[in-house]
Amino acid sequence: MKRLIVIGALAVGTLAGGAWSAQAALGSDLDRPALYEGRGEHGKMDSERRLARMTKKLKLTDAQKEQIQALLKGEKERVAPLREKLRESRKQLRQAAEAETFDEAAVKALAANQANLQAELIVSRLREQSQIHAILTPEQRELAEKLHPRNHGKRHGRHRN
Repeated sequence: MKRLIVIGALAVGTLAGGAWSAQAALGSDLDRPALYEGRGEHGKMDSERRLARMTKKLKLTDAQKEQIQALLKGEKERVAPLREKLRESRKQLRQAAEAETFDEAAVKALAANQANLQAELIVSRLREQSQIHAILTPEQRELAEKLHPRNHGKRHGRHRN
């Protein structure tokens, strides 16, 4: 029983730590308005609008645009099943929370699964960013950093200690 509690606590800690780390790695949206205007549903920019903004702001060449477009399309197709699994996992967690009897072991298993799915999505997003970065010229990378700062750990008003 102690072992299950420890495993469950680790899973929940991993989930919370992963979400916090992802936010820290990606930075605050408040600090990067120049590349993130025109966001779609839930504050996310679809790949077409994202590519259009990159093309305009970074003055991408036609070859760069084609490479990035293919990259974005491939990554979107790759993560679609993960996103669907994450939606289903959230639904299952809601159902578990609303059940007449609380099954802690089932909730811990669902939470651990959700943490793994989120980790895969974070890896996908950062892989995509790295590949886009490799396509850009040094001047474009410098401009992108100015338009899209990483904050280097600074939270600017959010989650202050």
